[in-house]
Amino acid sequence: MNHLALGLTVLLIGVSAADAADFKQPLENVITGYIRPATAAFAESAADLPDAVSAVCAESDDARIEAFKDVFSDAVRDFSRIQFLRFGPLLDNDRLSRLSFRPDPRGRAQRQIRKLYASKDTSVLSAQSLAQKSVAVQSLTALELIAFDKDTDVVLGRSGENTDYTCGYALAIAGNVAQIAEATATGWANPDGYSRQLLSAGPENARYRTATEAIEVVYNALATGVTIAKDQDLIPALGKSEDKAKPRRFPFSRSGNSVVYLTGELDGIHDALVSMDLKPLMSPADQWTLDTLGFEFKNAGNYLAALETPLRKSFANTGNYNRVTALSITLSSIQELMVDGVAGALGLAGGFNALDGD
Repeated sequence: MNHLALGLTVLLIGVSAADAADFKQPLENVITGYIRPATAAFAESAADLPDAVSAVCAESDDARIEAFKDVFSDAVRDFSRIQFLRFGPLLDNDRLSRLSFRPDPRGRAQRQIRKLYASKDTSVLSAQSLAQKSVAVQSLTALELIAFDKDTDVVLGRSGENTDYTCGYALAIAGNVAQIAEATATGWANPDGYSRQLLSAGPENARYRTATEAIEVVYNALATGVTIAKDQDLIPALGKSEDKAKPRRFPFSRSGNSVVYLTGELDGIHDALVSMDLKPLMSPADQWTLDTLGFEFKNAGNYLAALETPLRKSFANTGNYNRVTALSITLSSIQELMVDGVAGALGLAGGFNALDGD
């Protein structure tokens, strides 16, 4: 019996060592190769928002309006490339919801914003006090609601009864978003922060006992990101038929940035997956799944590139409905490949449909 116990102990030690050697490198790869530069890029684009808001509010000429639209679009693009990283710094202090309050099918944010305007609530006119308010009124999605009209035109800075209040509120949102983006990037850049938790799995780590547990959290976020893209970002807008489509349900459709967001969302998931360099950990018989995933992500990108924009104006009679339908089918294929193919080949487990933090 003692020999058996010793044998089991040696076996378990061997498995633990193999686990650490196998999965620590992909974790390092995705942190340094994707997450840190992607969160830094979002912090950089978000930092441009306050100046863009101030400029268009000072004088809403064509040049400043276009500059604001570009800066807002860049922030949406860079946010979309990290929003699926639903673990660690992006979830601390409810940052994800404070950056983007969606899905919001019942228009909760718009109702709350109307109440702010009705009472002229001055607590939303500084980034510090706004950060203590409802997540629905302090995000990029809130800025979109007050800066763009239903026809995707910029109304921020336009002369009217609420011009000063809107500009003050928009500047507070911009500053708040910039602060959250910077905090998220700093959280990932800190070598002694959450990154260390992921990379130091073991008996002394209260969160991750094995490197397998750590990589499952990361991989699960990527796979769940595809589920969110299909089930939350596409399907509600498609409706039950082309006649019943609801293109305003696409993310950031009010500002005309739906395709920007969707493209960044899927490119980000794919780039994060590629950065992990998982192929060496898979048997030659299973490596085809990664190659096929690359092919399917390319197909998804082609469908997005073919869409006429802005989607809330161009969805009818343009072929966009069929393209988005085909895109949703492609995402189903990507889901299957990621969960049954790659995860299965690597022996990873997890609730790949759990929308944690959403």
